[in-house]
Amino acid sequence: MKILGSKFFGHDSAVCYLDTAKKEIFAISTERVTRIKHDSIDVSPILENYNFDSIDAIAHSFSDFSNKSKDNELIAKNSVKQQKERLFRKLVNPSYVKDLSDFKAKKNIILFQKVFTNFPLILNYIYLDLKKIFLKDNVNVNKKNITSFILNTVKNFGYKPKEIKFYDHHKCHAFPAYIFSPFFEEKALSLTIDGKGDGYFSKLYLFENINSYKLIGSSKADSFNVINNKRYKWFSLGLLYEHFTAALDLRPGSDEGKVEARAAFGKVNQDLLKELKSATKINKKNLSISFLKAEMSKFYDIDSLRKIKEKIGEEDFASVIQTYLEDIVVEYLDCVYQKHPTNNLCLSGGVAANIIMTLNIYERTKFKNIYVLPPMGDDGTALGSAILYALSKKEDISWLNKLYMPYFGDSFSREDVKKALLTFNNIIFDDCELNWPEIAASSVASGKICALFHGKMEFGPRALGCRSIIANPMLNNSRDKINSKVKKRPSYQPFCPSILESDRQRLFHNSFKHKHMALAFRMKKKHIEHLPCAVHIDGTARPQFVEKKDNPMYYRYLKELKKITGYGVSLNTSFNLHGRTIVRTPQDAVIDFIDCNLDELFIEGYRVRRKN
Repeated sequence: MKILGSKFFGHDSAVCYLDTAKKEIFAISTERVTRIKHDSIDVSPILENYNFDSIDAIAHSFSDFSNKSKDNELIAKNSVKQQKERLFRKLVNPSYVKDLSDFKAKKNIILFQKVFTNFPLILNYIYLDLKKIFLKDNVNVNKKNITSFILNTVKNFGYKPKEIKFYDHHKCHAFPAYIFSPFFEEKALSLTIDGKGDGYFSKLYLFENINSYKLIGSSKADSFNVINNKRYKWFSLGLLYEHFTAALDLRPGSDEGKVEARAAFGKVNQDLLKELKSATKINKKNLSISFLKAEMSKFYDIDSLRKIKEKIGEEDFASVIQTYLEDIVVEYLDCVYQKHPTNNLCLSGGVAANIIMTLNIYERTKFKNIYVLPPMGDDGTALGSAILYALSKKEDISWLNKLYMPYFGDSFSREDVKKALLTFNNIIFDDCELNWPEIAASSVASGKICALFHGKMEFGPRALGCRSIIANPMLNNSRDKINSKVKKRPSYQPFCPSILESDRQRLFHNSFKHKHMALAFRMKKKHIEHLPCAVHIDGTARPQFVEKKDNPMYYRYLKELKKITGYGVSLNTSFNLHGRTIVRTPQDAVIDFIDCNLDELFIEGYRVRRKN
């Protein structure tokens, strides 16, 4: 059976193509194709760039057609909104998220100008605006319009699925977290935490095995009226963190990692923390988190939050929301463990990307076997919807558990790469063939900042050695050089290290085999002084522990680096300029190689440098 699992549209849209007969998986987020970070357009750019054999069924990771949750995800008007977005993209053709933001800021001017150059498209745009006005919001109309939109979209690319199914959003987070975990077919808890989806910001499942599970806890994203009109906001751990992100003049839904990084430089304002925690209630009986509306609603007012930020300072402000998140989740999980003592915990949802939160879970709760789904955000729900559909048809999906590294994307042949390289006249390249890992290690050891592009692309936000920028963490200037000249991002943001699994116990106080940079550990002080760029100011590192079986070529690179430097440790950050998405094609790789001021690019055995 050939299933297209999807977050078909909306924040972090993505697909997972599952061929259960061939036991093959392909997964990619729309942002990798459009290079618009956290793209919310539908998955048509993916369908335009990839040819699937056929599609028997489509699964989507939202299910609330009644819209009781006020998510507005599956309302009929959303299908029109998506069609309008496609038309607007055709008009402006944005390259990156900043371009799109700039174009949308002057949308009306652009539409007026295009009347004279592209009247048929503008006419279609106006028609969709009118159509949106007359659409009703009820279960039948919503389901009919959303289903038609999805069917028509895939039909445009020659696919004729027999069925479309819609699944609970949090279930689509929880299932892949369990199935890809080391605890598959064992007893385990799977906790989801995000902004909101299908009316909830968190759900908790207890798995005995893949066919025996139950929902044992859930937390609603209750809505409240901000102003005396139809504008709503929702109480949720994820959305509260987003509001603090916005108050720091960062991009909510994207820059929460910057808040987390900034928090390490601050000191917690105990009065503000106490206010937040006293407005948050944990129900031990039904394992839910809720909020006192009157007390919490003021923290959803951006102007009020900015005044608090100005009073206590940005770093202390970030520290408060970070500490609040850690404490609430730890307190909640302590209640969970009392009722359901088990060693195994799976985590998913956008909030699970917070690595210091997961470190606190590891250090402060009784859950010592922890797995975070690598595509923890909404892109990961494409995996979940495909899996849930396969299970409903009694298809075998146990083979997925053997795919412990999320290399689910596309790869390119050496011939494809060479053709792409030859189209650029501002580079030179030579062929290192199979010796590139050792040559790359020598370059990095000498202080060069390099990039890697080989094998299958990672699915999820972390670069895990296939689409990575690499550097020597032993050199004091590596972090500053990457932040200021390469990635061009704020100086307080840390970088993650890739580390040989055989060096793990030597370097860290307390850790376990963790391969996905989704959890932090504390490095021993005697090694921090030798690896200053591998740790954050708080002494933590978010490592990828690497074994040969994970990624043989990347493993060879780390082994050679250890021979030269004494440490099998490399800085590893995603291969992209700040504000862009991880590179997908060889063309993307060369463009970002030039724009990032990198020294060398190793791409499928070719070493690329600039022309002098």
